[in-house]
Amino acid sequence: MSVIAMWSGGKDSSLALWRAMKEINVDRLLCMVHEGRARAHGIDVEIIKAQERAMGREIFIEEATWRTYEERLKSVFRKFSVKKAIFGDIYLQEHRDWIERVCSEVGVEPFFPLWGEDTEKLAREFVDAGFEAYVIAVRKDLKEILGRKFDRQLIDFALKNGIDPCGENGEFHTVVVDGPIFRKRVGFEFGGVFESEKYYHLRMK
Repeated sequence: MSVIAMWSGGKDSSLALWRAMKEINVDRLLCMVHEGRARAHGIDVEIIKAQERAMGREIFIEEATWRTYEERLKSVFRKFSVKKAIFGDIYLQEHRDWIERVCSEVGVEPFFPLWGEDTEKLAREFVDAGFEAYVIAVRKDLKEILGRKFDRQLIDFALKNGIDPCGENGEFHTVVVDGPIFRKRVGFEFGGVFESEKYYHLRMK
């Protein structure tokens, strides 16, 4: 049975993978990108490749626009004869419904290791497990936390300021550089800040 895990480069996909690996063998990861950046968090594909080397685990990179996303995802599932796919979703039933429909149409069983759990609990589990992550994108009213380490202090800050500690309302996104799924730490430096429609992003190299 071929098993694939969706990979954004951030904390939720990392925690979902870590949990899943305790139960099943994961053959490879899949990162959907557009114009050289991971679709989910805007992480540069070169950082995704650095994560691949640091984990010693294949990350298959597939280019897709929003228009072609569904068919490209199905194409990858067919290419690797995937029977089970791991997703890091926590909430958003509408998105889960879409995933389940797409998977059913190509005979893939979706697996949601984090689904429905308390986000403060998940955030603290991530930190306590030894993962190292940084805030790589923020909603424009939260620029003060851009580049901060995702740690207990940031979780406390989020809770005090009405921010979901996992960023489940789109407040922020992270990049993971070390942790129990890595063989070595990802070396990186932050560059300048760039802006998209909804977010400020940090460049990495």
